[in-house]
Amino acid sequence: MNYRVVLFDDVLALRGEEFRIPGLDVAVYPDADTAVAICAAKDTPDVVCMDFAMGPEHVSGDEAVRALRRAGFSGRVVAMSSDPRANQRMLAAGANEALDKKAMLRSFLVALGRERA
Repeated sequence: MNYRVVLFDDVLALRGEEFRIPGLDVAVYPDADTAVAICAAKDTPDVVCMDFAMGPEHVSGDEAVRALRRAGFSGRVVAMSSDPRANQRMLAAGANEALDKKAMLRSFLVALGRERA
């Protein structure tokens, strides 16, 4: 069974990024406004990767992480902003870890897929 990974990132969604990585089922969402509903669904993700800023009209990454934890999501949350301060805010809100740079996302996912395969 594959790990289910959910990415909340406006730029990745806008680009239509798809991640076909053995061992993973990856879904990309343009914002985290419905993160709690998505993560509470029948196919609860194993890993959530969260960007910080997804547009001024949407919740920020730290708000979304805090809401996920309040709702009881106990899965792995990875902060993935290019801004170290934003990653620190998401860690303080309950993220488990942070990528130093968003450019490291694909490498992180490949390593995660190898763990599962």
